[in-house]
Amino acid sequence: MTLPIGLGRLYNARPSNVLPFCERIKRSLADSGFPNVQICPIDFISFAPWDVPQISFQNPFSEFHKSTTAPAVFQQLFCYHRLQFSAYVPIFTDGSKTSSHVGCGIVVAQEIFSRKLHNMCSVLTAELMAILFALEKISCFHNQKFCIYSDSMSALEALSHPHDRAHPLVLDIVCLLRNLQSRGLEILFCWIPSQVGINGNESADAAAKSATIYFERPLPYSDVKKWFSHHIKSLWQELWDQQTRNKLRTIHPLIGMWPIVPMRTFDVKLPRLRIGHSRLTHKHLLSGERCPACTTCQVDLAIHHILVECPVFNNHRFRFFNSVSVNIRDLVGEHPHPQIFTFLNAIGIFNFI
Repeated sequence: MTLPIGLGRLYNARPSNVLPFCERIKRSLADSGFPNVQICPIDFISFAPWDVPQISFQNPFSEFHKSTTAPAVFQQLFCYHRLQFSAYVPIFTDGSKTSSHVGCGIVVAQEIFSRKLHNMCSVLTAELMAILFALEKISCFHNQKFCIYSDSMSALEALSHPHDRAHPLVLDIVCLLRNLQSRGLEILFCWIPSQVGINGNESADAAAKSATIYFERPLPYSDVKKWFSHHIKSLWQELWDQQTRNKLRTIHPLIGMWPIVPMRTFDVKLPRLRIGHSRLTHKHLLSGERCPACTTCQVDLAIHHILVECPVFNNHRFRFFNSVSVNIRDLVGEHPHPQIFTFLNAIGIFNFI
């Protein structure tokens, strides 16, 4: 959708006018580099409901907790597993994600391969991409039996339950796996713990972290949506940080959802306390009267003054807050003081908020 030329000129001549949503989002997309990203199309499983491939994975480490088990124990268990499945070529896969790098790596037949992924990709996408990459490499080997080792339980669980709304890479993996199996290949999956000194896994992890060759593939919609949502919130936070004279910002400095107060009466009054607008302090704006003043301090009456500054209520502050020196954020912040409304009742202004 594009604005007509006449409207475009009008908005350019009057910068104070708010642009339509479509134009505002176009500018945000352009600033983020979003137009250069290809998104995976929504696809469906191409198998009949009774013929969907059943993928199961082995977990020889299920009885051992990583936090209470020495790495040497896991290494011995892995060696025993390899002894049992010595006829299967081991393939190690791993995905890595940091704030500035996403990659995947595989180790197969003493060879190491790695690919760099778009920064929008999630950890799950990186792990699944590594498994898909491994399956693509398998088709180049003459062996018939392979065992893919992954340290991502979430990726293996996703492969175990494929459905129409599954991660798009899950569907790609299932289809490729079925194709390989139809050619007589036998492929097993096995979960292994990470960071316990299993050589193949350590090599795959290092390869994923140092990948430089870009893997050209469309991105899952869920990853793009999550990244763009985070990007919009970052822009919002930057704008919010510039509001140095905003009363609410001193109480709510970070963009994010705050918990709801269970009682509606309190949930209505609490935002008024946070933004400093109440019937007591702002009624004069509707009636055209002068701003009310504190009779003791001779300053304009304000919520901040009532809660924090006015010495008339020092005894009440000490009684309900255990201190006469209180902070507005401690009283009405993300977790409001449990006695705040009792305090307002005691000083007689609860019904005027």
